[in-house]
This record gives sequence, structure tokens and C-alpha cells, in this order.
Amino acid sequence: MERGRMVGAGLAGGLVAGAVVGAAEALAVWFHAHGAGEMPALGWALAAYGIIGGAGGLGIGVVAAILGVDGFALAFAAVGVGLGGVVGRFRVIRDVFLEQVPAGLVPLAVQGLAGLVLLGIALALWRALSGAASRRRLATRPGVAAVVVGLLAALAAGTARLVPPPAPAAPPSRTAAPAGSPNVLLLMVDTLRADHLSCWGYTGGRTPHIDGLAAEGVRFAHTFSQASWTRPSVATILTGLYPASHGAVHKADILPDRVDTLAEMLARGGYHTAGFADNVNVSGAFNFQQGFDDFRYLAPSFFFGASEAAAQLTLYNGLRLVRERFFAHAVDVHHYYQPAEVVTAEVKAWLASPAARHEPFFVFAHYMDPHDPYFVHPFNGEGYARVANPNPPASVADFYRKLYDGEIAYLDEQLGVLFDDLRARGLYDRTLIVLTADHGEEFQEHGGWWHGTTLYDEQIHVPLIMKPPARAGGGRVVDEFATSLDIVPTVLTSARLIVPALLPGHPLPLDGGVPPARASVFAEEDLEGNVLEAVRTHDWKFIAANPGNPRGLPPEALFELARDPGEHTNVEAAEPAQKETMRAELGRSVLEARAHAGKSEQRGVDAATTERLRALGYVN
Repeated sequence: MERGRMVGAGLAGGLVAGAVVGAAEALAVWFHAHGAGEMPALGWALAAYGIIGGAGGLGIGVVAAILGVDGFALAFAAVGVGLGGVVGRFRVIRDVFLEQVPAGLVPLAVQGLAGLVLLGIALALWRALSGAASRRRLATRPGVAAVVVGLLAALAAGTARLVPPPAPAAPPSRTAAPAGSPNVLLLMVDTLRADHLSCWGYTGGRTPHIDGLAAEGVRFAHTFSQASWTRPSVATILTGLYPASHGAVHKADILPDRVDTLAEMLARGGYHTAGFADNVNVSGAFNFQQGFDDFRYLAPSFFFGASEAAAQLTLYNGLRLVRERFFAHAVDVHHYYQPAEVVTAEVKAWLASPAARHEPFFVFAHYMDPHDPYFVHPFNGEGYARVANPNPPASVADFYRKLYDGEIAYLDEQLGVLFDDLRARGLYDRTLIVLTADHGEEFQEHGGWWHGTTLYDEQIHVPLIMKPPARAGGGRVVDEFATSLDIVPTVLTSARLIVPALLPGHPLPLDGGVPPARASVFAEEDLEGNVLEAVRTHDWKFIAANPGNPRGLPPEALFELARDPGEHTNVEAAEPAQKETMRAELGRSVLEARAHAGKSEQRGVDAATTERLRALGYVN
């Protein structure tokens, strides 16, 4: 009987210790970064951490019974310090270093020292609590401990449900829109390569609805983004500024308040604005809601009955990773992002709401397809995600490419549904529709996968189609260079508003005119230790990379595009004069990109946001 009490005391000690650690982390995360109306995830933390702690305490209780020592003290000390150490390590690596922990002896030494400190704390706790079980304190009884933790969890969960939602932000002051200003629909597709659309000549798949949009508008055949991952590129699309100027460059950077977004400019010009973000990188967590009367982040679903706040906790992240790596027999798109049909339904619902009756309006609709995971369509649970397999063998490149094309076909179908809805409402011919992408995707063209670590064309050549309200000049193709920088000035010009002089982009002609000639286009990147700059003309491409970059890119690379459109042969040594010409052009572009640069602004990235970044492959 005495040994049974020791085991029970161990269960109680582990349960209480787990609940304490969970509650402490939930409160710490809440104090670190929380939004109005949110509550700490105390209910989920108390229950989930308590269960895990209780399981560990049960095993330690068995050990205590064998050794004949106090089960409660041993379990509380071991579980509390062990679980607390795991949580602390997780939060430092995730929140402080964003998983880019420097290698070498110093981090190992720091971890070793931390381990010794934790061992000392555990011994101190054990000594302080020894004898608690023998004194039959209520907390050492597993039934009592379970009831207390359960009641506290229920109380915390119930209280959280009573908190009212945050009050909506005050609408911006606005004047009446100029007469004849069109509605504007900006469709931004994540990870969409221009050369995988049939209107760009691709034969591996068909995109009839996107092709139809191009046939009624203007297709800019040579459009390049200014970065190859989502946050800096979308920030450029929405501000008309280079990444170096708007400052949303690194993983922890937010879109600063000091910059003006297209939504803010249009709102001041009399537009009603709505935004639908489908990627955490462009959510309110990074301040992308600026200027929108109605901004909705279409968050993914959560496992284990967790809430938004609970998804910020270490245990949720660990359980989710274990589930997806080892126990997920099917991959659900809703656990990564909301598929195109959901985005289209949200936009259609907004168009049917009273808000859309206030014309002109501006709608930003962000689609995540065809970002990985690459799903089989119709959805059947088969999908291939970067987070599950960061470096697949090159042999699956063709298979992944076909899945990617299937994602594009699915997206195209859903865009057709949206276009039909606009026509049914009589809005299609009153709306400027802009379709573009933030970046492309790599399928082993240069020995790698995904995006964000190079500036080759497969990652920065993006589609740009603009259908004006009037169909004059429909089906025109422009071969002059265009960039993501040009979207803001073009929309403002179509809206009959003033284009700020500081914007480096140009209004693109939608009525048959000729765009301003560009000698070159420029892109830049600073992600995961890869600091890159590239300048491209119609004939040449020059890329500069920091020495020792993780991707293994050469410090300087020059490509003659007429002979080598795939950018495979570096001729920088054989063409020294051309290299110096391109280097000078790169220098001019760098100066232009930094002409309006301000200090980057960062925000503490909570673990829910970091987990979404990890799920999408931006954090390892």
C-alpha cells in the first residue's frame, strides 16, 4: 500500500508540475505579445501540460516506489525542471534566434551551463519538497490534484470565452473619390511562376480563366519581383517601395507604420478597402493590415482542440510536429493555409455585403495555392510539404512539378468562380483587376527546392496581368520590363489619384500606350544567411552573394541570357568588361533601392506566428 501511495504521489507531482509550467508559459507568451480581446491559453495549458506532466510523474512515481523515496517531491522536481527546460530551450531557439542558432562551441557551452543550472534547481526543489507525500498533504493525492487542475482549466477556458472581441479600428478619414474611379481587385498568388501559365506559353497545364483575363487585358510578359520570398515581396507590391526602403526584409521585421500602403493611399482617396491574407507573413502579426477597413487573416486550423492562443505554446508545437512527421496518414490543406475555394468564398461574401455597395472599393485577395504542400486535386489527403521533407531527392522534381501544375489548375478554376461572380453582380466591367505573384518556385533548376534563397529567374519571374474596366486594347502583350514596383503607381493612376513622387516604379499603360523603357530590373534578398543582390537586363544577369552563404552561391555570377536563359553557366571570369558594366548597374540599383530606406522595425514574434512560418517552410 505504501508503494502504491508513492506511485500516486508521483502522478500528482508530475500533474501539478506540468500544470504550473504550462500556466507559466501561457502567461509569459500573453505578456510578451497579445492582441486586444485575447486571453492567455490557461485552460488548454493547464489541461494539456498537466496530462503530459502526469504521465511523466507516473513513471517517476514507480521509480520512487522502487527507491523508497518521496514520489511527489521527485516527480515535481524532475517533471517541473525537465519540462521547464524544454520549454525554455524551445522559446529561445524559436523566438530569439528564429531557429538560426549559431554553430560552434559557445552554444554548446551555454547549453551545458544551462543544464547544470537546471540540475541544481531540480535538486533544490527535491530537497525542499521531500516528505510532502508522507505528511499526506492534499496536493500529493492524485485524485485531488486532478480535480483542482481540471477545475482551474475549465474556469480559465470559460473565462476566455466571455471576453468580447476587440473593437474595430476607427475608419480612416477620406474624401470623395474622383469621378469615374474604378473598383480595384488585386489578386496576389503566392509562389506562382509566370512560365507555368499557358498564356505564357506553358504546355504542361492549362489556365483558361487566367488566359481569359489576359485576353481581356494587358499581359506584361517580362515582370520581375524584387525579392523571392513572401514578406518583402508582398510589402513591395503593397507599398511600391524596394525591400531596402520599406524595411520588411527579415523574418522578424514588420511592415513599418512609416510607410504608406496602397490601401492607405486609396482609402484617403475615397475608396473602401478590404484585405484577405492567407499567409501569416502578410497578416496583422506583421502589420500588413494598414489602411484596410476590413482585414481578415484566414488562419489555418489547429490540432488537439487548441485555440489561436494555445497554438503559441511549446507543447502544441511539439505535439503537432510529432503528429505530422509520424502519425499523419493524410495531409489536410486547412492545417497549412486556406485553399482557393475558401478565399474565393470570403471575397464573394464581402462583395455581397453592404460594405461592397460603397463604390469604389479596393479588395486585396491573397491566394496561397500553389505554395507547398503540393496537394493532389481533388483533395484526397495526399500532399508533400517542405516542413516534412526539406530536401527531397532530385528524382522527384518532375513529380512535384506536376503536382504544382495541378495546384495552379485548381487555383485557376476558383478564380473563374470569382470572375463569374463579378460578372453576375455587374462589377466585372467596372473593376480594374490586377493578377500577380510575390515570387516563383524552384524545382532543382539550380540544385535546390522551394524559394527564398536564390534570385534566379525561376524565383523572381512572376506573372502580371491587368484588366482595365474598359476592354479597349484587350489581349495586348507588353515586352518591356515591368516590376512589382509598378503596381501601386498603375493602380493610383487608374484611380485618378496622385502618385507619390518618392515611388521608384512607373504607371504602366493600360490603353495601348508604351511603358517607360527600363534598362534593367533589380532584386534583393537577405534570408537565412543568404544576402543576395541581382540586376538583370534583357541580355545579361549579374548576381552578387555574400561569401560563405548557406546556399553555396558564388560571390559573383554573370549569365549571358541569350545563350543561357536557364542561368547555368557563370561567365564572370570570361567576360570581365561585361561583369564591370553589370556591377556598375547593380551599384546604381542598390543606391536607388536605398534612397528612401528607413530603419527596419521588428516585433516579438509569438510562437503561433513562428509555428505558421515553420509550417510553411520559412522556419526550419
